[in-house]
Amino acid sequence: MAFSLKATMINRYRVIFLSALIVFIVTLFSMSALAQNIGYISLARVNASHPNTEKIKQLELELRTELSARQSKLNEEGKGLEETELKKLEEKFNIEWDPVKQKILSQMQALQAERNSDILQAIKAVGEKGKYLSIINSEVPVFTGNELNEYPIILFGGENLTQDVIAEIQKITASKK
Repeated sequence: MAFSLKATMINRYRVIFLSALIVFIVTLFSMSALAQNIGYISLARVNASHPNTEKIKQLELELRTELSARQSKLNEEGKGLEETELKKLEEKFNIEWDPVKQKILSQMQALQAERNSDILQAIKAVGEKGKYLSIINSEVPVFTGNELNEYPIILFGGENLTQDVIAEIQKITASKK
């Protein structure tokens, strides 16, 4: 009887030890797999790498230049005018300016929408190819005074996929040409 009780106790300890070992190994592999399947990107760098970003900047410059030229013309033509005549001139200016401004803004919005679509498509392609559980932005924009600074939110772990996404964007945009 004593032998049977001792053997049963040893078997229980073995079962408990093996169960704990299996749980530990499964947990270890799960954590290791999870850590390897989270990616991050610098969305600011990805945005800057897209060809439409330069086109958008050019349109912004064109918009500012056009507005400045029209404002200078309005100031020149408005010298010495009475208030009512000046208001009529401003109304004429606004009527002429609005279609020009709307055209440029709609071009910018179309380029931004295309850029955003390409970026999401590239992130999805990289994520599916690498079997990532998630891909997140590695920084958050924070306004400090008059500046916009990027502060990191990924301090440890994950895999930086920024270059992979930029390369995928280059493939996407090249295929559109």
